[in-house]
Amino acid sequence: MSSLTQLKNYKIHPKKKLGQNFLVDEKILEEIIDLYDLKKDEVVVEIGAGLGALTTRLAPRVRKVLAIEIDKALADILKDKIIKDKNVEVITQDVLLFNFPKVAKLYGGKLKVLGNIPYGISAPLLFKLLECKNSLSMAILMFQKEVADRIVANPGTKDYGALSVFSQISAAVSKELLISRCSFYPQPKVDSAVVRFVFSESFIMGIKDEQIFKSVVRASFAQRRKTLKNTLKNTLNLGMLFSDVLNAVKVCGIDPVRRGETLNLEEFKDLANCLAELRTH
Repeated sequence: MSSLTQLKNYKIHPKKKLGQNFLVDEKILEEIIDLYDLKKDEVVVEIGAGLGALTTRLAPRVRKVLAIEIDKALADILKDKIIKDKNVEVITQDVLLFNFPKVAKLYGGKLKVLGNIPYGISAPLLFKLLECKNSLSMAILMFQKEVADRIVANPGTKDYGALSVFSQISAAVSKELLISRCSFYPQPKVDSAVVRFVFSESFIMGIKDEQIFKSVVRASFAQRRKTLKNTLKNTLNLGMLFSDVLNAVKVCGIDPVRRGETLNLEEFKDLANCLAELRTH
C-alpha cells in the first residue's frame, strides 16, 4: 500500500506544528535504504517513523528497529495496523529526549540512525547526535537542502560554519541524495537532501579538550564579518588574558586578521589545543 493511500485510508491529516511532511516517493524510499550497509545483527533507530514507509523496509534486514514517533495517533496506527515484524518496537517519544548512549549499551553495540528530520528541530537534533557520536556508527538523515549544504560545506564558503566544523570533526559526511519538494505530502516550500554520517573516533583524536574546542569554534563564527582577532576578543570567554589568546593564534601560524570562516578543521584543532595547554599552566 502506498504512503498516499495509507494517509487517505487512515484519515491522517499532517500536523504543521510537528513539521509533518510525509515522503511518498517509493523510488526515493528504496534509494535511502540502499545507502545503508545493513547487517542482520544491527540495531537501527528510526526518527519520525510516520506510517512506517521506511520502518517496514528496514525490519527484514536488521536485528532490531526502534521506531520513534512523537505523534501518538500515528504511533498507535503503526503498532496496531501496519507493523507486523516482531523486531520493531514503536516508541512514542520526543527524539530530543531519547537516550542514545543508554540504548546502545543495552543492545551491546553502536546504533545506526535513520530519519526524515522535521525542519524545526534540525540543528538541536544534529547537535544531540554529535554529542552521542561514540554510541553511533552511522546516520542517514534527511534535512532541508540549506541545512545539508551547511553540514558538508568547505572552509571559506558562505555555508561554512560551526555546524560544518562540528559535523566534520565527528564523522565523514557526504551529501548523497537531492530530493524534490514534490516527493512529499504535503509539499514543503523547499527541497531536501540526504546526508550520510560515518562516525569514527579517529576524527576527534588529538583534541585535548572538547569544551575548549567547541568554545573556540563558536566564538570564531559569532561575528562572521569580523577578523579572528576581533571576534575572539569579543566572544571567547575562557578566563584567559586576550594577549595570551592572541599569542596562541600566532603560535599556530594563523594570521589574526583572517576571518574564522577561513580556518580548516586542523587549524581549529591546533588553536584549541594551544589554548588548552595554556590553561593548564
